[in-house]
Amino acid sequence: MTVQPNRTAIAADDAFLTTKEVASLTGLSTSHFEKARLPGRWNGLPWYKNGGRVYYLKSEVLKWMLSFRFEGTTSHV
Repeated sequence: MTVQPNRTAIAADDAFLTTKEVASLTGLSTSHFEKARLPGRWNGLPWYKNGGRVYYLKSEVLKWMLSFRFEGTTSHV
């Protein structure tokens, strides 16, 4: 398999999700993700654009969600 520069290899069982699907999966609003795509507002979640449509890779959404994991009883204020 040849991987092109600046391209992500996608597993066969992965899927592209729309902003609405990502919002439903995460429990956040669609506007959260729309605002995060504005310059200077990036939330760390990679996104892809094909024509006028925006997509997120499901595996990257799940990895992004896990980055907010906390353990223990320490206060996170």
